Amino acid sequence: MPEQSPSASVPPPPDLHAVLRLFDETTAALSGQVRRLEQVLVQKSGELQETNERLASTNAWLDLVLGAVASGVIAVDRAGEITTCNRVAEDLLAQDLPDPVGADYAQAFPDSPLLGVLAGAGAADYERSVQTRDGGRRILACSAAPLRSPTGELLGAVEVFEDVSELLRLREQSERADRLKQLGAMAAGVAHEIRNPLNGIEGFASLLARDLAASSSEDDQRRRRWAEAVITGVRELNRTVSGLLEFTRPRRIERRSADPVQLAQAVVDLVQAGQEADATVVVRLIDRWPTRGPISVDGAQIKQVLLNLVQNAVHACTEHTGKGTVTLSVEPEEPGRLAYTIDDDGPGIPAEQRPHLFTPFHTTRDQGTGLGLAIAQTIVQLHGGAITVGESPSGGACFRVVI
Repeated sequence: MPEQSPSASVPPPPDLHAVLRLFDETTAALSGQVRRLEQVLVQKSGELQETNERLASTNAWLDLVLGAVASGVIAVDRAGEITTCNRVAEDLLAQDLPDPVGADYAQAFPDSPLLGVLAGAGAADYERSVQTRDGGRRILACSAAPLRSPTGELLGAVEVFEDVSELLRLREQSERADRLKQLGAMAAGVAHEIRNPLNGIEGFASLLARDLAASSSEDDQRRRRWAEAVITGVRELNRTVSGLLEFTRPRRIERRSADPVQLAQAVVDLVQAGQEADATVVVRLIDRWPTRGPISVDGAQIKQVLLNLVQNAVHACTEHTGKGTVTLSVEPEEPGRLAYTIDDDGPGIPAEQRPHLFTPFHTTRDQGTGLGLAIAQTIVQLHGGAITVGESPSGGACFRVVI
C-alpha cells in the first residue's frame, strides 16, 4: 500500500468546525433578516403608494373645490412665491400673471397689502383694478389672511377676491337714478313755470314781426329781424323745455311681440326719407337675426332709441366730411338677448367724453339739447338692457344697445 501523506490523515482543528458552524448560523440569520427587511420594504412601499394615492385624490378633490369656487383664490409661501391659483384667479389675472404658479407675487403686485400679511401684519381687505384680456378694467374686492401651521408658525398667506365691477356699476346706476329722480322732480316744476311765459313771448314777437313785415322803413325791417331772432330763440328754448319734460316724466314700457329687424328697417326708412335728395350719407341695415322670430319689447320706444342713435350718427358724418356710411346691425348677443349696433365712419367720440354722453344736458352738437341719449338710456334700462359706446372698426363711433 502506498504511504499516506501526513496532512491528509490529520483531522481539522476543533475550532475551525465551530467557526464554520458560526458562519453558517450567521449567514442563515442574515438571510432571515434580509427576508424580513424585504417584507417590511414591500409593506412600506404599499403603504407609501396608498398614501400617495390618497394625497393625489385629496389634491384632485382640492382642485375640484377651488375650481368650483366663484371667487379667485391665490396662496403664496413665506418667500412670496405663488403655490396655488384656481381657474377664476387665472382668468382675472391673466394680464398680470400669465403663468401664476411659481411666479413672484411681489413682482406682479408690489403694492399689495398681502405683502404686509407676509411680513407679520394681520388680515387685510382692499380693492384692486386689473386689466382683462380684451383691454377692459375690472375691480376686484380682495381679502388677504395669513396661513399658519398648527404650532402657529407663519407658512404664507392666502388671497381671496371677487369681481365686483358689475356690482359697482349697478350701485353707480342706482345713485345716478336717485340723483336724476330728484333733478327731474325739480326740473319738471321749473319747466312748467318757464313754458307759459315762453309761449307769451313767442306770440307777441310773432305779432310784432307780422306788423313790421309790411313796413318799408329800414328801422322797421331791422326791428322785424330782431323779433324773428326772438322767435327763433324762444322756439329753441321751448324745444329744450319739451325735452326736459319728456326726460322727467315717469316712463313705463308695454311689451308686445315685435320683429326686431322690422323695427330697425322702419328706422332706416324714416332716416332716409328725412334726408335731402342729394344726401351723401348712406344708411344701411345688416340683418344677422335670421329665422329667430319676434321679441317682446315696447316697439315704439325701441324705435325712438334707434332713431336717436342713427340720426346722431348721420349728423356726425355730415358735419365731419359731408358724407359717410351709417350701419345699423341686428344680431343675437347671447341666449335671450338681442343687440343693435350703430356704426359710422365719422369723427368718433373721444374717450374722455364717453363717460358723460348719457348725462342730461351734455351734448357735442351745437343744436343738441343733451337729453336724447339720456332718454334712450332710460328706455333701454327699462327693458333690462344697456347702451355702451366705443370705437367703430371704420374709425367713427359705435353704439351698442343690448336688450
